Amino acid sequence: MSRHAWFIKLGLDTNPVYATNLISNYVSSRVPNSLSIAHKVFDQVPLKDTPLWASLISAYARSNQHHNALQLFSHMVDQSQSNPNARPNHFVFTAVARAIASAPQHVSLGQTLHAHIIKSGFLTGNIIVETAFLDLYSKCGVIECARKVFDEMPSRNLVTWNAVISGYVQNGQERQGFELFYRMKCREFDVPDEYSIATVLSGCGYVQDVLMGMQVHGYAFVSGFESSCRNSLANMYFYCSRVASAEKVFVGSDRDLVSKLVKIRGYVFNHMYAVAVKYILSTENAVEILVTDQTIIVPLLTTCAKMHLLNVGKQVHGLFITLVDSYDTARLLNESKVIIGSALIDMYSKCGDTGKARKVFESWLPERHAPLWNSLLSGYINNGLIEDAKALFEDMPEKTIVSWTSMMTGYVQKDLPREGLNLLAKMYSGQEGSRLKGNCLTFVVALEACSRLTDLDKGKQIHAKIIRALPDADDNVAVGTALVDMYSKSGNLCYTLRLFDAMEEKNVVSWTSAIMGFAVYGFAFQALELFQRMVNIGIKPNEVTFTAVLTACSHCGLVNEGMQYFTQMRKRYGLTPDEEHYTCLIDLLGRNGRLEEAWDLVEGMEENHLCDGCSTGAIWAALLGACQLYENVEIGKKVAGKMMEKEKQISTASVALSNVYAAAGMWNEVYGVRESWRRKGHADGQPGLSRICTQSR
Repeated sequence: MSRHAWFIKLGLDTNPVYATNLISNYVSSRVPNSLSIAHKVFDQVPLKDTPLWASLISAYARSNQHHNALQLFSHMVDQSQSNPNARPNHFVFTAVARAIASAPQHVSLGQTLHAHIIKSGFLTGNIIVETAFLDLYSKCGVIECARKVFDEMPSRNLVTWNAVISGYVQNGQERQGFELFYRMKCREFDVPDEYSIATVLSGCGYVQDVLMGMQVHGYAFVSGFESSCRNSLANMYFYCSRVASAEKVFVGSDRDLVSKLVKIRGYVFNHMYAVAVKYILSTENAVEILVTDQTIIVPLLTTCAKMHLLNVGKQVHGLFITLVDSYDTARLLNESKVIIGSALIDMYSKCGDTGKARKVFESWLPERHAPLWNSLLSGYINNGLIEDAKALFEDMPEKTIVSWTSMMTGYVQKDLPREGLNLLAKMYSGQEGSRLKGNCLTFVVALEACSRLTDLDKGKQIHAKIIRALPDADDNVAVGTALVDMYSKSGNLCYTLRLFDAMEEKNVVSWTSAIMGFAVYGFAFQALELFQRMVNIGIKPNEVTFTAVLTACSHCGLVNEGMQYFTQMRKRYGLTPDEEHYTCLIDLLGRNGRLEEAWDLVEGMEENHLCDGCSTGAIWAALLGACQLYENVEIGKKVAGKMMEKEKQISTASVALSNVYAAAGMWNEVYGVRESWRRKGHADGQPGLSRICTQSR
């Protein structure tokens, strides 16, 4: 500041040479708003020369303020028409290329500028400018252009090699980067530096090529770069799941923050969450690690949520609170707190502790951001607390499309599809100031609501809205599958097939929805034909697919086919049948009078524990229903006996057995079952007795 005041006093602040010196000083200083002050110095110079322009453009480019850098360059080009001393030079072009490299959306501007420089002859032999544009193309993902610039360069330096190798690695073409590294080292005889080695090690980690990584490690050791590349080496070993090797690299040298971050990220990447937590507890600057790097704490909390590890999640939460309370985190928590808060609410909700989730929500921020509201809303919905979710939704100051869609999902999951559709209508009506438009997920939920209501007219309205609002929805598998499901459940099978065949991409859920639609309406052969088409193109069926196939067989009495598919499910696809599969099969056998086979199947299933974990009540009930249909009292009594072994099935078994006796005309036995039931005190579902008037009595 004293120098600036002295220049002003002497009248030198408007001289471009002295102004350039001032700008350089301000940019290199740590004065608050130094760039703004530098720009004011720039504006005070009436006749600006090239070095002055270059100094400010470079300053903006180095600060990643690409918009200001490009805007300033545009003004410079305009003024250079009338001021020959303000024409861009290689310093300016290099700075502009750096600015565009940090803003890939402007890559076309970079290509235009590159073409202009080539035509003007400015690029010939200027390795600095050529390398800047090579780096621009690499960072913008136009690796073909970067390689072309590289191949046409008459001479190259280490920076050039590093730029193109880094471009290949960053753009997912690691092998090409490895080839250039080998060529540089073995054929061009340029000596790689620590940046070259670190870049190649990153590529080895991305493709998990531990053999290549070990070779590069050996080269780094021989070249004396092992210590400076320690973090890159450890990162490579962690990505290749060689945790012991990574820890060996860090022996006695993981004291700086970056090394600790690499180590913890490595543990998290390899799902060693307990080890990660233990290591965090042992570090001195743990709060910086937890708050500044969300890739550590958020995955830890997410894993606790998925695996329902409530106690571990509480430990992570407690650790975070302790560290935050004992550290000045105002700067660090600026952006992280919302993300971490959402992760905590999600963890507690998925572990079933919605009360704690609510406490986190209420205490986390005085100005609660939308992600926190949405996390708690989803937590209530996933725990079936629809009334709490509704109250929270009404209190939300700002409802995003995520909020509306989550609330609709809650209604549909609680079998309140009509309320879900009403909410969609409310969103589109503009009430509460809402001008939101639905996304793909919104319409998938709306279509599911129509499916549950079998409301074809409402489904068609939703379909029309999708066509108008989401022209790209045809390529969305979830939307296409939801449409197929809605039309099939509404009975419009012809249009279902047309939609299904028009889908560009189909997954197993899409195929299963179509198969189930035909199965439920009794078109078994069409359903089985679809199943065969699915298998022929290599899509593996899942448990729900086989439920649809067995349903088709059951509805049309295809006993032998059903038995074959049931066997195929276990032996060919390795799927374990559950309650629904056995129920379908028993129903299929029972409907066709093959009650002995059905009895043997269910009895064998229980004896061999083939359906552990599933309720057998529905399976026995299906067999008992078949006994009633064929008036088979003998098997009916055995089935009812099996069911009555379980307290919860006594009522169902008694009613079904009395129906079997009634179907066989054995009325004394019917009365006996009912009396026995009444004496045992199962009053929660006693059979009804009717009075009729006959002959005036």
